[in-house]
Amino acid sequence: MQLRIDEGLYPVEKVGFLGKIIGLMFSRKRNLIFELNNRKEIVHSFFVFYPIRLYFLDERFNVVEKRILKPFWFYFPKTKAKYLVEIPV
Repeated sequence: MQLRIDEGLYPVEKVGFLGKIIGLMFSRKRNLIFELNNRKEIVHSFFVFYPIRLYFLDERFNVVEKRILKPFWFYFPKTKAKYLVEIPV
């Protein structure tokens, strides 16, 4: 799946429940998309050894919030979102 965010076009890999738990921990750099079901969910970068961009999207894939997350940090979004995209910086 390709996703246009801000000024870029990114290939993203959709992940399920287990992928949502593991995310980018201990992995190579890749772009992921998770379904959040219009909730606020805490995001962490524990055992992710590089900074990542977080894009919270609505049901039409419009960006409703964005953030850069450093390694071994966490973030609680301020806005409900349908999807979360993680892209390595």
